[in-house]
Order: sequence, then structure tokens, then C-alpha cells
Amino acid sequence: MKREEIICVSLSIFIFLLISAILFFVPFSYDSSKIENNTVINVIDGDTFEYIDTTSNEIVKVRLLCVDTPEKGETGYEEAKEYLSSLILGQKVILKSSVNDKDDYGRALRYVYFNDLLINKIIITNGYGDLWIIPPETCDEM
Repeated sequence: MKREEIICVSLSIFIFLLISAILFFVPFSYDSSKIENNTVINVIDGDTFEYIDTTSNEIVKVRLLCVDTPEKGETGYEEAKEYLSSLILGQKVILKSSVNDKDDYGRALRYVYFNDLLINKIIITNGYGDLWIIPPETCDEM
């Protein structure tokens, strides 16, 4: 073999071993409670919205975990709805489940993240809703 071929083969082996070592030693964790890249298509009120599930192609209703905003007809309803819309409508969000998977109305109960921000907490912090803990939920993410 020529010197250049030996260097090329040696370099290739080195790169292969380096990549293998990185893949072997760097921990990979997949959180099955997280569902990513869900585009919000409709905001129903200050704590409820819809997205299209890309695997089933169905519209899914989601209620923000640990958040209670004013109901339709109550003071603050329109403001809370508009605020949630301004945060996530048309955006890809990450949904994270917790203890309770669905509420009594069949809505998925989720923590909602957008740009690494916990939307549930932002709604409460900015005065558009209140903390609402329904046991056995503990609202640890809040």
C-alpha cells in the first residue's frame, strides 16, 4: 500500500471508532411522555386548544394541565383566549403528559412547551388563569 492509502484507511478507522465511542458513551434518553411537533390549529379558550395528530391525522383537544382560566361569558375569558392564541396558535408545541391523561370531557391533559417555555406556567404567571390541582395530579412541572 502506498503511504497515502495507509493514512486514508487509518483516518477512516479513527473516525469510525470516534463516532462509535460517542454513540456508545453519550446517554440517549427518550421521554415517552413527550410528543413533539404538534401544530396548534385552533384555540378554544384560555386553557384549551386543538392540534392535528400527525400519526392518526385526527384533531386532538388538549387542556392545559394545572391551569384554570375563565369560562365563556365570564370576565377575562376573551383576554385569556387571545393571550393563549398569541402564544401558540399556528406554532409547533411539545406536549408532555403527567399523572392524569384525560379529563372528564375526553381532552388530553398536557403540559405544553413552546421555545422551551412552559405555557401552562406563563398563563398563570401573567394573570390569565389560576393554578388548579386535581388529585392525583401534583403539578410538579409548575
